[in-house]
Amino acid sequence: MRTETPIILSMFLWAAVMFTPQHVDPLPGDDRGECTTAVIRGSATANGRPLLWKNRDVSYPDQEIVHFRATPYSFVSIITAGDTTQAWGGVNETGFAIEDATNLNTSDQVAGPDDDGIIIKLALTRCRTVADFQTILDSTQVPGHTQPAIFGVIDSAGGAAIFETFAHSYVRYNASDSAAAPLGVLVRSNYSYAGSATGRVGVYRHDRAKLLIENAVQGDTLTAKYLCRTVARDLRTTNSFDPYPLPYEGQQGGLPRGWISTAGAICRRLSVSGLVIEGVLTTESARLSTMWAFPMAVQYGVPVPFWEISGVTPVQVNGDSVAPLCSEGLRIRTMAQHFAGFRDTLDTYILVDGRGGGVHLTTFPLEDRIFARGDSALAVWRAAGQPDSAAMTTMTFALAHMAYDTMRLWPGPGDLYVPPRAVQNLTLYWVPGLGLRLRWSPVTQDTLGAQITPAGYTIWRYRRWSSARDSLGFTSGRMFVVPEYPGDSTAIYEVRAIRE
Repeated sequence: MRTETPIILSMFLWAAVMFTPQHVDPLPGDDRGECTTAVIRGSATANGRPLLWKNRDVSYPDQEIVHFRATPYSFVSIITAGDTTQAWGGVNETGFAIEDATNLNTSDQVAGPDDDGIIIKLALTRCRTVADFQTILDSTQVPGHTQPAIFGVIDSAGGAAIFETFAHSYVRYNASDSAAAPLGVLVRSNYSYAGSATGRVGVYRHDRAKLLIENAVQGDTLTAKYLCRTVARDLRTTNSFDPYPLPYEGQQGGLPRGWISTAGAICRRLSVSGLVIEGVLTTESARLSTMWAFPMAVQYGVPVPFWEISGVTPVQVNGDSVAPLCSEGLRIRTMAQHFAGFRDTLDTYILVDGRGGGVHLTTFPLEDRIFARGDSALAVWRAAGQPDSAAMTTMTFALAHMAYDTMRLWPGPGDLYVPPRAVQNLTLYWVPGLGLRLRWSPVTQDTLGAQITPAGYTIWRYRRWSSARDSLGFTSGRMFVVPEYPGDSTAIYEVRAIRE
């Protein structure tokens, strides 16, 4: 009679795409407004026009793009849906543009509701130049700032600067200052250079963004598209961890295979919108200033171009209660972060599944088309020496409509390979005369929870101290026998369910 002897060795049992629900604690300050921003002077960019960038990291998921008719200057801006009392980055009819990030390494502030969004809206309404904005800070610092912020501004006369504000003071840094910005680039996350050396938030985000941007400057390849495609979506969180190329095929910490933590990355769960404002040459009409804006979660959507002269924004980005494009981005974000408890992590297989699908395989080509059409039209308007408000409005509406129609249909057939859930209850027994027997429970769902019947299971063996692996075979059942004694106690056996 054959007997079965449990293997009692320091052997590691590993199921592919292992999923054991567990809580991953967010980093301190996980839900604070923690944006990453940059101001870049024209001489540093590929086409000579200044750029202003911001990823908006906040816990308010619903975002809109709204046109404000105001005196003396009208403007277009990102807002929190339904709140027109504040603005969170935009450009006005004079080509003056502004954004901000919260200054967290200072306790120097006065009591009261946060005022940074109010200051941005005031500046967009009244400012033509960087100097005009400095005048606003001179006046508002007298009663005091309730929310110290780091404001980035550019204008149509070539001005580009960052202002680090405190309760009753500020420090200005010019992008043209070779000491402050040797390459014409000013980057900030959520700490001020002039603030405390302790309590700095977003140090890696700052360093990573600065590296990516300055590398492009040195290669003469810095464009609005590069900021949107490469910088705004970046997922690295430390110098020692690189998830690229996607999908991430490893296992980070206790997360399932392919999942990564995004807490501390430039683009994370709270990156609910973003913008890149492309300014003008000093010889061009200020109303050619273009706001390439993500009216949705940055990782899962595309930027659309907006011009103040249009006087209106399409319903896809400015709905009655929520913006449809924003809702689509949040829908896809939910898919990428589809298990409760994984607070600031994502499944990279949703972005790129390694089999020709994933949301980036849809959004990146869509983004290419949007930039190609926008840049082509801008070249015509620049050559003509003036904007075409009707054509600009038509283009924004058409591109927003195209973006919405594309995203709402994702995923379609072939757009996404959703892997099966992990094999559970994997056991190993040594059966004398037979070999090492592996058994496991059936996999009945994919990682998004849909019911599936796997085509079978593949079995792999790894050596703990080596990256080498051996394919042991395939079975359509739920048992597999390895016909030799596992003499190496550091072997890792992996069983993966395979979809039809």
